[in-house]
Parts: sequence; C-alpha cells; structure tokens
Amino acid sequence: MKTIYGHMCLLACLVGAPGLSAAAAVRGTVIDASGGAIAGAGVRLQSDGRTLAETRTSDTGDFTLTPPASWPAEQPLTVFAAAEGFSPASRSGTPAALADRGLTITLEVAPYRLAVEVRAVAPPNESTLDMSGVRESAAKDVGEALTSLDGVWKIRKAGIANDVVIRGFQQNNLTVLVDGSRTYGACPSHMDPPAQHVDFAEVDRVEVSKGAFDVANQGSLGAMVNIVTKSPGMGFSLKPSLSAGSFGYYNPSLTASYGNRIARVLGGYSYRMSDPYLDGSGRAFTDYAPYSANGKGQHSFDIHTGWIETEVSLTDRQQISLGYSRQQAGLILYPYLMMDSDYDHADRGTFKYAARDLAAGLRNLRVEGYFTQVRHFMSDSQRTSAMMGNWMMASDAATRVIGGRVEGDWGDGLTLGVESYHRNWNMLGYMRMGGATAANPSIPDVNTQTAGAFATYRRSLAERVKLSAGARFDHAGMRVDSAQASTNLYYQFHNTRRVGNQDNYASGNVRLSFALPGAGDVFAGVGTTGRIPDAEERYIARGMGAGAFVGNPLLPVTRNTEVSAGWSLNRSRFYVRPELFYSVLNNFILVNNQPQLNAMGTGGGSMAIAPTARSYANVDARIYGGETAYGITLSRDLSLNGGASYTRGTATPQPGINVRSGNLPEMPPLRGWSALRYARRWAFAEFGAIAVNRQSLVSADLKEVPTAGYGLLNLKLGFTRGGLSGSFTIENLLNRFYYEHLSYYRDPFAAGVKVPEPGRNIFAQLRYSY
Repeated sequence: MKTIYGHMCLLACLVGAPGLSAAAAVRGTVIDASGGAIAGAGVRLQSDGRTLAETRTSDTGDFTLTPPASWPAEQPLTVFAAAEGFSPASRSGTPAALADRGLTITLEVAPYRLAVEVRAVAPPNESTLDMSGVRESAAKDVGEALTSLDGVWKIRKAGIANDVVIRGFQQNNLTVLVDGSRTYGACPSHMDPPAQHVDFAEVDRVEVSKGAFDVANQGSLGAMVNIVTKSPGMGFSLKPSLSAGSFGYYNPSLTASYGNRIARVLGGYSYRMSDPYLDGSGRAFTDYAPYSANGKGQHSFDIHTGWIETEVSLTDRQQISLGYSRQQAGLILYPYLMMDSDYDHADRGTFKYAARDLAAGLRNLRVEGYFTQVRHFMSDSQRTSAMMGNWMMASDAATRVIGGRVEGDWGDGLTLGVESYHRNWNMLGYMRMGGATAANPSIPDVNTQTAGAFATYRRSLAERVKLSAGARFDHAGMRVDSAQASTNLYYQFHNTRRVGNQDNYASGNVRLSFALPGAGDVFAGVGTTGRIPDAEERYIARGMGAGAFVGNPLLPVTRNTEVSAGWSLNRSRFYVRPELFYSVLNNFILVNNQPQLNAMGTGGGSMAIAPTARSYANVDARIYGGETAYGITLSRDLSLNGGASYTRGTATPQPGINVRSGNLPEMPPLRGWSALRYARRWAFAEFGAIAVNRQSLVSADLKEVPTAGYGLLNLKLGFTRGGLSGSFTIENLLNRFYYEHLSYYRDPFAAGVKVPEPGRNIFAQLRYSY
C-alpha cells in the first residue's frame, strides 16, 4: 500500500521534472501501393499491446517515433501504421534494429470492409471503428455509424442524433466520451445524445470497449465509447470534403493544419443539412407524426460545427494541447417525440499535458481537464398542437460539466489514475393554456459530483499467457435545489422527500488470454462495475395527470457482473472471432407505471391526480448473447467478410410496481451481415447483405410490439489515388420498407409513433488531401 500511495502522490508533482536521456528514434515513411506518400497516417510504437509513442505522417509520408529512454535493448517493438481506406500494416524488431534502418511501410487498399478494425494488439472486448468505413456509409452521425460494429444498434428518433445501443445497454448504461471528456445531452429523452455533438470531419477513430471491463472511466456499466478527434500533424495539410446524398443531404467540410517540431495547429468547419427522409413506401417521416403544414416544409436538420486544436512540445518528452469545439444546431425534427429541437448548442474545451520518462519508473504521465456545456430548447412549434404558430409546450434545458483526470504508467504494465467531474443539469418545462404560461422545474437544478481512483495492470505470465486486471473505487454525491424540487410528487409515489444522495461503489476485473500456435488466441474474463442513477432517474418531475412523470430518489447504484469468453484466429487468408457474454444485473433501472403510495398533500411542489405515474424502478435482470466476425481472402483481390450478433434480456417481474414482463425492453434481435469486396491497388467495389430476424421477445409494460424481420442489399464503390479519394454508396438497394425494432414508444416525451427506416439511400463523397 505504501508503494501505491507513493506512486499516486508522485502523479501530481512530477510535471516539469528533468527527463532521462532519449533512446534512438525510429524513422520511416508510409506509402501506398503506387509508391505515393500517405500524409496523415496514424503511426504507433507498441509493445505487448501497449502504446509507447504515436504520431502522424507528414505531407511527405515521413514519421519519427522515440521509445522510452529506459526501454530494454532486447525487448522487441512494433511499428503499426494505419490510414483511411487502407489495411493496416506493421514492422517489428528490437529498438536497435528498427532505428538502424529507415522503415518503409506500404499500405494496400483494404481487402475487407474494415469499417471495424479489430486490432491484434487490443485487449479482448475492444475494437476500433475506422473512419474509412464510415466514409463509405450513408451514416449521418457517429451513433448511426457505430452500427457497423457487431453487437451495436441505434435507436431511431429522427434523421440524425441516434442513440447508441451496445449489447442491449444504452443511454445511462453506457459511457460515451469525446477525447476523454464527458458531453452530456440536456434533453431527458436523449434528443441530443453525446455522440451527436461531434462532426465526422473531426473524428480520427472511435474506440469501443464492451462489457464491464472499463475501470478508467466512471459509469461504464455495459460499454465505453471514446470518440478520438484528429490531431495536427507536421507540415501543411489541407483537406476539403464534400458529401451529398438522397433526401437533400449536403455536407461540405474543410480541415487545415500546420505544424513543426515545436508547435502544431489544426482547425476545421463542417455544415450538415438534410430534408426529412422517405421510407420504402415513399412517405416522409414527418407523415407519421402530427406535423403542421409549416413543419412538413422544414429541413430535417441543420448543423454547423467548428473546431480548433493546438499542440506545443515543451521538450522532446513533454507536450501540452488545447482544443475547442462549438456546434450550433438549428431546428431538428423528431417525429419519435412530442417535441422538436428548436436549437441545440454545444461547447467543448479540453486541456492535455503528456510527458514521458519524467522519473525512474514513471514512463508516461497524462493530465487532462475539460469543460463542456449544452443549451437545448425544444417545443411543439412545428406540430398541429401549436397555437397560431406559437408553441403550446416547450422545455428549456442546460447541462454543464467540468472534469479531469491524472494518470501515470509505472514500470511494466501498471497504470494508476484519478478521475473527477461535476455536472449541473437544469430544465424548465412550459405549458401555454388559455393565454397563460405555466413553468415547471422538470429537472430541478441537480448537481452531481463524482471522484474515483483506479488501477490497471498488464503482464505476461508466460510466453503465451497474458493477464490484464483493473480495480476502481468511486464516490458520488447528488444534490437538488430544494426550492425547485417537487417533493410532494416524490412523497406521493415513493414515500420520500429526499433531495440528495451519497453513493460509494467498487469495480474490478480480471482477463486472461492464451496465444494459440500460429496466429490466434483464446480469452476469458470476469468483471464487475456499477453506475449511479442520473438526475432524471432520481429527480425528474413533470405533469400532473395521466402523463405525469416522476423520478425515484431512492434508486441505488446499478451493478453489472459479467463473464465473457472468446476465441480469435488470424491466418494469412482468413480470420474469425466469436465472443460470448453473460451479465448479471442487480438494481437495473427500468421505466415503470408506479402506483401511488400516499394521498395528495400540501407544500413541496405539484401533486399528481392520477393513480399511477411513469417513474423508475429497480429490478434484477440478465443480459446475455454474443457476436462473431469473420473474413476470408478468396483471391488476391477478392474477399468475403461478415458477422452476426444476438442479445437476450430478461427481468424478474415485480407486479406490485407494475413490472410484469419477464422480457427486458429494447433488446435488439438476431442480426447477420456479409459483404463481398473486390479491391485492386487503389479502387474497390463491394456488394453486401444484411438480414435481421423478427423480434417477438417484447415488453408489454412499455407498449412494445413484435417487429418483423427484414433483409437489405447494399452497394459500395470507392477509390484512393494519391491525395484524392471518393466513394459512392447505395443503401437499401431494393427500397425495402421496414422498421428497426428499437424505434417505438419512449418516455417522457414520446409521440407514440414508430419511425420507419429510410428507403433507397444514395450517398457520395469526394475528399482531397493536400
């Protein structure tokens, strides 16, 4: 304990400490099959699954990486290079061998669909969404793009701003980060999920860690998603892009950067706009909700995003960076909900300090801080319920987060860190009736403060056996403005007038992997973690009649204890990677029709006049299933790849609180896909199919109904030639009419309609890198 305590103390006082002498640098060039330089390729120096240094190639394709000064001369290193549209490649050797020769790494056009790059160096349960696959799809935001990962779905609410669902876990049961920062949406119905507040042109990659195995970030109950934005490179770079597609979709963007060994800067701007899409029957999605004539004539979404990132190298071993992003979204239509977003403005500011070899034993130190905020106004001004063009109902919501972390890599495989953040969430709901406007503090100015300490450890137990483990402890406090809290509603339905909470919980995991002879491994792990209920689940208070929605201040921490196991085999001509998981969930949070416990009283805010109210309750549940991915090289230019996923969720019924169904709601059905891809030097063509099974395991408690299965065909063409690249995609080639299962009634602002998916969707993009 004394050693660990000493390590933690050193994290805060070693900034600026004198460094050790540098090891020999590894230099090289990344080129394509025609011999042309690939600018902006990501290059990492790795050993035993751990990244020691990373950079991006210059405009001439050159890179330089320096291993830690104390790195053993006999310990092998791997240089890993990847770029959009190409298969990754690597070179390995001892530090001296790599430094003695100038490396030339040649990247071929991806033979597989590499929308998902499962890195051989990644721990089990982790994968990366490569932006090349995103550029080939018609996805409008990161949430939609992530569905190319097996086991990942979306909740369709509109033409954009789709919620991510991973193995049946969603919303508060996931942690979604942007460069490690937390951007929370302000709408209780997740009209503005975190992944909406970043533009594709900003993004370098998306890292996904499935299961209860993330101890570095608080609240990762079912999975962690980290959206990593682009960093400025060396030299001058200019990258214009233009995307266009069906339903009036239009997306120009421009990214420019300049840098040298001392300072680097990157800036960009993007604009996204579309009309409401048409489904396979030719109907616009606005036909499924009560939109006025004016509302049906509006754009589906209209979003401006700008960003800047700066890096300064204080020494060859110390670097600081500052970043800022601003997104301004105008009107966004949400037929899935009773209201639309009049505007949604998000700000994100980040600070990072990174250093290596500051002292004996401390290989890397990272200090990060951030501030994010979202201002969100929603109303029914585009619906038939609006009066004379003015809204009848509206909500003004805001959320702000300030947080940060300090972590350091010690010795062989040990990382220690601390993380903390503070979130404020406030929302006023408005109703206009008879010329009067009533205001209600729906989210009553709730402040949440969390702090946690964590440790991760990786080491090789034997030549073929690797161990990874993690532990974490969290404390969280939540406090409500008692003057705004509707304590009468809490008392009426939950027999409490509580306006504050204190939570403590621990997390931990152990994973083992065994390398098979040849290229492959088997892996298994067990993990347990938790997450605190959020401010909406505990303290929302909205309405008084049959549509009343009341939080539950008594909700405890939700826990997930998960076992997962899998196998991967990577040969020169094929790969396969199946994985199974089983999660035991204690105090899982569900929406329920909560019976009234106490008669109406006086004081403490409004009271409901209905015998039940929508609220939140705890149940014991299980979620289990699995995924598999495969790829086969049929010839030098032809390949076949695909995957499948299945999730099943069950709950223990509690009739006393109107939880009667044994099925967890919003569980995705069985899905499989396959794609045949022809790739030759600088161009590719792909023909793919998706098949989704009928979902009949539904929860009548939340008015779920079975959803029919469906099949889709897709076509993709693309090229990369020097600095110019482009793609042409037709999704839903046969113009099928269908619904995804996760598009139905959702509280607390549900319109009670089910939104079908787009019909035939044509998408094209042209990009240039200078």
